Amino acid sequence: MSRSVARAAGRAAPARARSRVPSRVAAPPRPALTWRSLLLVVPPTLVIAVILAVFGPGYVLDTPQPEPQPSDAIVVISGDEAMARFQEGVRLYRAGLGRSLVFSGAARDNGTSNANVMHDMAIAAGVPPSAIVEDPLGEDTWGNAVYTRGLLEQRGARSAILVTSPYHARRAKLTFDAAYKGSGIGLAVHSAPDGEWRKLSWWHDAGTRRLTFSELQKLAYIAVTGQYH
Repeated sequence: MSRSVARAAGRAAPARARSRVPSRVAAPPRPALTWRSLLLVVPPTLVIAVILAVFGPGYVLDTPQPEPQPSDAIVVISGDEAMARFQEGVRLYRAGLGRSLVFSGAARDNGTSNANVMHDMAIAAGVPPSAIVEDPLGEDTWGNAVYTRGLLEQRGARSAILVTSPYHARRAKLTFDAAYKGSGIGLAVHSAPDGEWRKLSWWHDAGTRRLTFSELQKLAYIAVTGQYH
């Protein structure tokens, strides 16, 4: 073998050696995170706990409600700034679901009572004055229940529709049932449409979150103490 050939072979050897070194293999792409893959990783008990924490409060507060049936009276209690309860009560009255409208709500800052404000608004909306009954003394849900019971008993009512907000429905039902016990008055709760609070999305806004937690605390107080005010 000639020296030139040997030198060429010597230079080629390292190249062949280098060719035996495997190249770096690219890592496979990470799979996209989906709800299905997440459920496979997160413990089922944690998933259930999250679902209950998110959706449970709305269903706890907004009690199931049957379709309203014709009754002797429609009881509207004050408490919502948008006056949705008032508007729904008037709508039910116009639909023939009550022979009278009972407005309950005390005064704020020693001024005109909420009941009187709703009375005037109802007359302006075309409700005859003879169909309107006022309770200007009820300062809270328990007071609304106690004073409206007396008014309904005076008129011989045997049935009533209570109109309130959806987040207030269960506590109102518990409170009115306790106050009406023994009266013989059958009471059905009906929620007025609320422009902000939704039982499936109550956590979206700071105001509705505060409202929800406040109602849950009041329900817990009733459950623990048996007191309604």
